Amino acid sequence: MPTATLQLTEDQVVDLVRQLSPTQKLSVLRLIIPEMDRMDSLVEYGSQRMREICAERDVDWDSLGEPERQALIDKMLHEA
Repeated sequence: MPTATLQLTEDQVVDLVRQLSPTQKLSVLRLIIPEMDRMDSLVEYGSQRMREICAERDVDWDSLGEPERQALIDKMLHEA
């Protein structure tokens, strides 16, 4: 059976990917970023650890906005 080769520009490929469902987009990312599962695990670990550290300080990490989170992290980094 003969095969056909389709020539697409990068913009066309990006447009096609944008049309995919979120699940399909995630599959594409996992193909092009092999370490993505490891990065996801690291981000999840970091998020959980921040919640634990904040709980020790009676702070609700999830209720903080991004500026408050950054200020808290900056304060923690300069405590020692």
